[in-house]
Amino acid sequence: MSQYMEKQQVGYWELEGTYREIGKQLAGQPGAKPVYSPAPEKFTQEDLQEALRLYDRYCPGIREELEGYAQEAGIAVQDIAYTWMTYLLPGCSGLILTGKKTDDGHTKIARNYEFTLEDEDLKLYRTAPAGKYAHISGSIAEFGRTEGINEKGLAVSMSSCGFPVSNMPGMRPPALKGLQFWAVIRSLLENCADAKEALERAMEMPIAYNINLYLADGSGTGILFETMEGEKAYACIGPQGGNQYLCGTNHIVLESLAAREPAAMENSIVRRDKLAAFAEKKACLTEKEIREFMLKKYPEGMTVPYYKEGFGTIKTVILDTAEKRYSICWLGQETNGWTDYRVSEKRGNHTEEKELQRETPNPEFFACKPLPA
Repeated sequence: MSQYMEKQQVGYWELEGTYREIGKQLAGQPGAKPVYSPAPEKFTQEDLQEALRLYDRYCPGIREELEGYAQEAGIAVQDIAYTWMTYLLPGCSGLILTGKKTDDGHTKIARNYEFTLEDEDLKLYRTAPAGKYAHISGSIAEFGRTEGINEKGLAVSMSSCGFPVSNMPGMRPPALKGLQFWAVIRSLLENCADAKEALERAMEMPIAYNINLYLADGSGTGILFETMEGEKAYACIGPQGGNQYLCGTNHIVLESLAAREPAAMENSIVRRDKLAAFAEKKACLTEKEIREFMLKKYPEGMTVPYYKEGFGTIKTVILDTAEKRYSICWLGQETNGWTDYRVSEKRGNHTEEKELQRETPNPEFFACKPLPA
């Protein structure tokens, strides 16, 4: 198995104002990756208008942000990748721990996020749209969000559920017209104060992407929400008693959806089993223990270095609902250190270099097997 080290630039940016102003701020970033990607012929004007209507209803403000960006960059809205693009996202893992499972009493979400470097923003944003909840979150396609925490202490994260949905040849086509996960997560962060409110909003949304959505707040409520081809289910935990953790990787967890896709990549099954075993090993876990476990290399932990294959750890994140804190270690390397961001604090825009290690996987890593009965 070959391996080598390299460096990548990561960034933190602060956005504030009306959505149109935020769009213009995005377009004016120095050294930003281009988001210009001409829409395919099959993405018609009718499709564009339908997409914008969905944004207006479920993600209010995003249309204005796209228009602000397009105006500043001198491109058409339909040629912004976010507007039409579907990504292949096979990785990610998530763990919700209520305050009864943590030594400091804080309800938290821990997550690893795997993707390709070529399609990854490698950015965090502190976004404060006028009249909405401010939040710190990871970005995808500039306008979308992968996970984050808002000023009310609502934490939201995700992992892909089942084999990926894509409009590319050979992939599973979407079963319905609807929103991608990155639009869902941003909408929840900007419009919802707690996990139950976020669940209600997610239940109303048409979601095209098959997703495991992780929701938690400072009350100790944790929710795992799953959608598979338009069908939705969820499980809740809370401080009143019973199970005090929820976890998932890249396959269906909830029994009511299991028949929809009764198989998974073996690595997904192994990772979820490891998450559950970790959560159950002690009555209370320290954040140091959580961080160390998430950074351990698969199969002992959650970190994976297979970037060329689209399965490399981009970031390891802890979302603390009590402190409204977003803590990140970039690129699966403990040597990169952890950085703590709080929604209430402005840090100033900055970029920095971080190290990553690439390896080539054994073919068995991507093998599929039936889910345990």
